[in-house]
Amino acid sequence: MLVEIENHITDLLPAYVLDALTDVELAQVAEHLAICRTCQLEYESLQAVADDLPLALAQTRPPDTVKTSLMHAIHTAQAINQPVTQAASGQRLSDLFRTRLPALGLLLIVLLAVGNLLLWRRLALVDQQALTPMRVVNIASTQNSAGAAGTLIMDPNGNYGTLVVDNLAALDTSHQYQVWLVRGGQRISGGVFSVNPEGYASLEILAPMPLIQYDSIGVTVEPYGGSPGPTGAKVLGSSLPH
Repeated sequence: MLVEIENHITDLLPAYVLDALTDVELAQVAEHLAICRTCQLEYESLQAVADDLPLALAQTRPPDTVKTSLMHAIHTAQAINQPVTQAASGQRLSDLFRTRLPALGLLLIVLLAVGNLLLWRRLALVDQQALTPMRVVNIASTQNSAGAAGTLIMDPNGNYGTLVVDNLAALDTSHQYQVWLVRGGQRISGGVFSVNPEGYASLEILAPMPLIQYDSIGVTVEPYGGSPGPTGAKVLGSSLPH
């Protein structure tokens, strides 16, 4: 059975690919596709683009702010009447496709594919971390830094890690904090850092051996750029698990 050109539903196909039509429209498009070869070819072309776009993206790690934004969006969505919101959003998207050219639908396919891929990668990273939890070591403050806190976050095998500190006093421009790793009584520098006005900083620890092989970690106040060995007041310190 042939369908006259004026009855083609190409303007609904982008929304059909994205599953953004109402039930009535879905039935209309499905019925039409069953008998119209022209619209079948258009649908196959749009579907191919949607399927191939994620594979064409370069592998990259999203910024850490993505997790914060994602969790905020999730908590916000939970506080709203989701069925009403989702229905309204779906109707607006459906109306948009009905009143715009198919080219606009193809553009939205691109944007949604990119956004969904980034979300999928971020969720995959969170799931992976949940299955293989990181090692977390609390670094105690000393009498020289009452109220300060430090946390060493290592990979599951203890090979490398990042030190996060909070509520440390901001130093003058001629001094920095220096990290020390201790093994068998010998100390090596793990890096230097400065804190922001709120006393916060993070530092990737640099060491020639896996962190798990060291006995303890400490932080002292040193001249700007660091010292060959500890010379200033110790502000944080803790033993490291093996």
